[in-house]
Amino acid sequence: MQVESRIERIEETQPERAAGSFRCPIEDLLDDLHERLGRLDDGGLPTYIPELADVDPSLFGIAVATVDGAVYEAGDSRVGFTLQSVSKPLTYALALDVLGAEAVGTRIGVEPSGDAFNSIALAPETGIPSNAMVNAGAIAASSLVAGAAPFAAVLDAYGGFAGRGLEVDEAVFESERATGHRNRAIAHLLRTFGVIGDPDVAVERYFRQCAVLVDCRDLALVGATLANGGVHPLTGAAAVRPEVVRQVLSVMASCGMYDGAGAWMSAVGLPAKSGVSGGILAVLPGRLAVACYSPLLDGHGNSVRGAAVCRELSERFGLHLVRPGERQASPIRSAVDLTAVRSKRVRTLEEREALAELGSRAVVVELQGDLGFEAVEQLNRLVRAAGRLEALVLDLGRVARIDPGGHVLLGELVASLRDAAVDVRLAGLGTVPDGASLTASLGGASSTDLAVEACETTLVERAGIGTPVTETELAEHPFLARLTELDRAAVIRHLVPRRYAAGATIARQGARADDLFVVTRGLVNVVDDSEPDAPRRAATVPAGGVFGEIGIALGGRRTATVLADTDVDVHVLDRRGLAALRQGHPRAYAAVLEELLTGLALTATRLDREVAALTAG
Repeated sequence: MQVESRIERIEETQPERAAGSFRCPIEDLLDDLHERLGRLDDGGLPTYIPELADVDPSLFGIAVATVDGAVYEAGDSRVGFTLQSVSKPLTYALALDVLGAEAVGTRIGVEPSGDAFNSIALAPETGIPSNAMVNAGAIAASSLVAGAAPFAAVLDAYGGFAGRGLEVDEAVFESERATGHRNRAIAHLLRTFGVIGDPDVAVERYFRQCAVLVDCRDLALVGATLANGGVHPLTGAAAVRPEVVRQVLSVMASCGMYDGAGAWMSAVGLPAKSGVSGGILAVLPGRLAVACYSPLLDGHGNSVRGAAVCRELSERFGLHLVRPGERQASPIRSAVDLTAVRSKRVRTLEEREALAELGSRAVVVELQGDLGFEAVEQLNRLVRAAGRLEALVLDLGRVARIDPGGHVLLGELVASLRDAAVDVRLAGLGTVPDGASLTASLGGASSTDLAVEACETTLVERAGIGTPVTETELAEHPFLARLTELDRAAVIRHLVPRRYAAGATIARQGARADDLFVVTRGLVNVVDDSEPDAPRRAATVPAGGVFGEIGIALGGRRTATVLADTDVDVHVLDRRGLAALRQGHPRAYAAVLEELLTGLALTATRLDREVAALTAG
């Protein structure tokens, strides 16, 4: 097939390159590389495959694809070429995916050969080829796959990597079949060791996979699929399992560039595979892939211009797989104890004093980013250095993902702490991908505030204070406790009792704020519901607490809705009652004002503590 017809064939199957109102820097960079490196005229065309020797040597295409689906192109990026040896990692991946690493490992090794791609050298005793990137290993992989699936299924699988249906260039296939005597010799030698079955079937399959037609965009997306753990970044379909990708990229890193693999990894540092048609695929796991096409080859059988593109991109942008000195942001965004942050639960004086003394024994850790082995190891060191720890809150609301290793290690850390009687609470799991499985295995609170409240309760109970108060006599209520008997009686005469069932609305946000509520039974939640889809707890007031201090002191409108969490008894002092106290019982009125100021001071202190903790974080 001539170059012109090959170009026409690709243009029939792919849309025109999208036009934009301006150029982006990456496209400018690729255009610059294309213009400068296109002047390289070293190397030559492969002569042992006649159809490839007839290709236009000036063709040069570049494409870069990211794991989130962006594709950037320059030059002849939509010109078709055959995969040739770039097909080897794909067939190897299929063999691993279908048969498993153990079965494949009995027929194909994973060691660099140090020899050229078409070397006939095999392991002396077993006849097993060194790896799947040299021809002997690729023929063995083709034989394994041939025993499990027809070639149509292989072509579909290749299309899964590329994100579209692919075809075989029959002219190139026939050219290779007519001249591939060395590959036939390798196949027959493999057969003598029992590594493959029918050598003719294996070689026929190998020639056909090498002749699959792609362009640079296709190849870049194949690489991005590998970089993305086997999931195509545009279609979202899984081509192979993540553990298969790990094996394939490992072998590509050590063997993909044949007898030049060591120099490639040292200089470029990317798992890569080249083909004698002039294609090169390089992969940076988790980030991107680079694909190039230029048919002029160096002495190792690698594209001269394609290798130069990969080398320059790696050097200029630090893409080397083992680049030194780069550290990710700390997975620990903040770590504060309960002397610096408290829940919205209103506590009694005795509870507040206990928390002030014991708060250093409970730590709230806010995590962020990706949690893997290293991140959980840092968390482990932090909690081990915390001294006497009785409670721990792990806030995962800013965590982007938890990889399998991080999940396992986090589970072991939590289990170890709980075995040591540390009350561990996880929060923010609703925003973590697959957070439900973590909740199921480790448990979790609906919010950080509730998790902090639970840890406060743990410290309070361990201090011997007992369970939170659920009911108190009005005459013994802390709000009235410091009043004289006469003043207390005067205030009680102006309190109006009310009863609310669980779930009832006691006061609504935006209504007039004229009442002070003294809670004698049950539990009350003060909720900011200005955003109905995400109501936020402002406070939880138990029996023995009060709410509405700001409203009765300053008037205006309520800034939150108050709900009965349980059946609730309250006694209400409205503004008329307060005015009557001022007129008839000035001493009682002054005592009430003092209690109101004390409550407001506690609220201000709590808010100041929270702001300081946020600022420190």
